[in-house]
Amino acid sequence: MDLLRETLRSLRAHAFRFGLTSLGIVWGTLMLTYLTTTTTGAQRHFTDQVEKVGERIVWVFPGRVAKQDVGERGARPVELELEDVKRAETLASVSHADPNLAMFSSIVRAAPRTRLLTVFGVTAHAQSIRNFALASGRFLTVEDERNGARVAFLGAEAATRLFGRAPAVGRTIQIESIRFRVVGVAVRKGAQLVHISGRDDEGVLVPISAMQRWLKKEDRVEVMVLEPATVGESFGVTPQVRQLVGLHQGFDPRADAALSEFNIQEALGLVRAVFGGLHLFLYAASAITLLVGAVGVMNIMLVVVAERRREIGLRKAVGASRRAIFVQFLAEAAAVALAAGGLGALLGIGLVQILATGLQPDDPGSSPPLVDPTIALVIALALAGTAVAASVVPALRAARVSPAESLRDL
Repeated sequence: MDLLRETLRSLRAHAFRFGLTSLGIVWGTLMLTYLTTTTTGAQRHFTDQVEKVGERIVWVFPGRVAKQDVGERGARPVELELEDVKRAETLASVSHADPNLAMFSSIVRAAPRTRLLTVFGVTAHAQSIRNFALASGRFLTVEDERNGARVAFLGAEAATRLFGRAPAVGRTIQIESIRFRVVGVAVRKGAQLVHISGRDDEGVLVPISAMQRWLKKEDRVEVMVLEPATVGESFGVTPQVRQLVGLHQGFDPRADAALSEFNIQEALGLVRAVFGGLHLFLYAASAITLLVGAVGVMNIMLVVVAERRREIGLRKAVGASRRAIFVQFLAEAAAVALAAGGLGALLGIGLVQILATGLQPDDPGSSPPLVDPTIALVIALALAGTAVAASVVPALRAARVSPAESLRDL
């Protein structure tokens, strides 16, 4: 208690000096808190935006196979079939495989409204592969696919455009004059940074068998959508599929042009690389901030010690030990550093919250900051700890002041 009272008394008596000491810590904590929360929030935001389409999804697109010594002019197209999708699903590295047929700008009616929407032909596996969550009703089932049932699952925006706020499940829609019964509606995904063939919220999903029989009237599969068993296996799954399909379609599995891919992990890798660079910059900025803060605190504390030599000598003359003087100056530096670090962290969080209020929640380009009090606390404690460590030398110098030299000018 004596140490606390003496520390507070000293802080009041030298408020201006200690105020200068705290400015660098406040500013450093504020800026590092702001930059860290905004960068971490941006990384989380863009990662979530990319993963909305599917966390481990891989699209496989059919290409062309050139005949030997003929060239591109004599190349034949590769046409995927449902059997190719089923074969791909037998691979150990593939959890689910789904065919994909798309009809763009299809006329979809739900009396009295008519809208142009994208219709997808899929299987029951599309729910897990493409991250569809149920808002109401159910998803397409294996029975629907087997029976060629004319049922439809609506994206959130498609349901709103067709039925407004009215319930959609159980209602009937017409896709190119063919009637389909709505069995479910998806939870809104919002803006998507990555999508193939259109945003999922604006899609109408029907069983692949009904799509081929009633709408497309063909057996061809435009795209094969895969869900690898693990993230690591997603990078090697396409060559395996190419080898398996090549055996049945009669092309060399080494022909990369036969089947091309888009792996969502490649997009996520770009996000990680960009924000990895930003985090590296933050680490460098943090180190520089700690160094500058330490130098500033040491200089100010050395000035304080020089100005308080008479006070130190007087205290020693009446019995104060070196240890007591050392602890006193260290306590003053710790109090200033902790108060400044806490103030800087609070100001940084407040600044982030103010700026976050102006962001649009559904804008893919707006990344709301991820306010983590733990991060702010770690930054504040690191700066405060650096400031305290920097004050050790001035405190030792204060403890070694000779009472006789200090009292000579009294």
